[in-house]
Amino acid sequence: MARAVAASLTQTRLDFANPVLLGISSSNINKLQRVQNCLARVVLLNQSSPSTISTSLLSLLHWLPVPKQIEFKIATLTYQSVTFGQPTYLSSLLTPYQPHRSLHSVSQNLLTVPRCNSSFGQRSFSYSAPRIWNDLPLAVRQSPSLDSFKRNLKTYYFAS
Repeated sequence: MARAVAASLTQTRLDFANPVLLGISSSNINKLQRVQNCLARVVLLNQSSPSTISTSLLSLLHWLPVPKQIEFKIATLTYQSVTFGQPTYLSSLLTPYQPHRSLHSVSQNLLTVPRCNSSFGQRSFSYSAPRIWNDLPLAVRQSPSLDSFKRNLKTYYFAS
């Protein structure tokens, strides 16, 4: 019980405000990933051997790796903004894709990715959210509810 509580608190701190970590150096992401891997080993102490691969432990716990967690949170915020228009300060940053000609992509529920020349600008929500959103399969983007979107998104990220 104590291990589960400690893991819950630590995982919450790892997950807190992680969209701001998008685009940071891979060495910093690797540090966070090591913390998550150690946490998974602590939670599954009796169920794993020291030679067990960390990714299998994460999937056993249904935890996404840190880079995928970051994308998951941004994609969830994007879904809420596109579907419900909430929060308005984020939905105002997103523009639906409207091609100049009649194309099949009109029905794809895509977003326009703004031009950005700096790596710092590419970390912004207005750039990263449409990029992540457009990379998702249509079936995930067209999920009927937030719960089904999260479930489909997590399944997609585990499969990729």
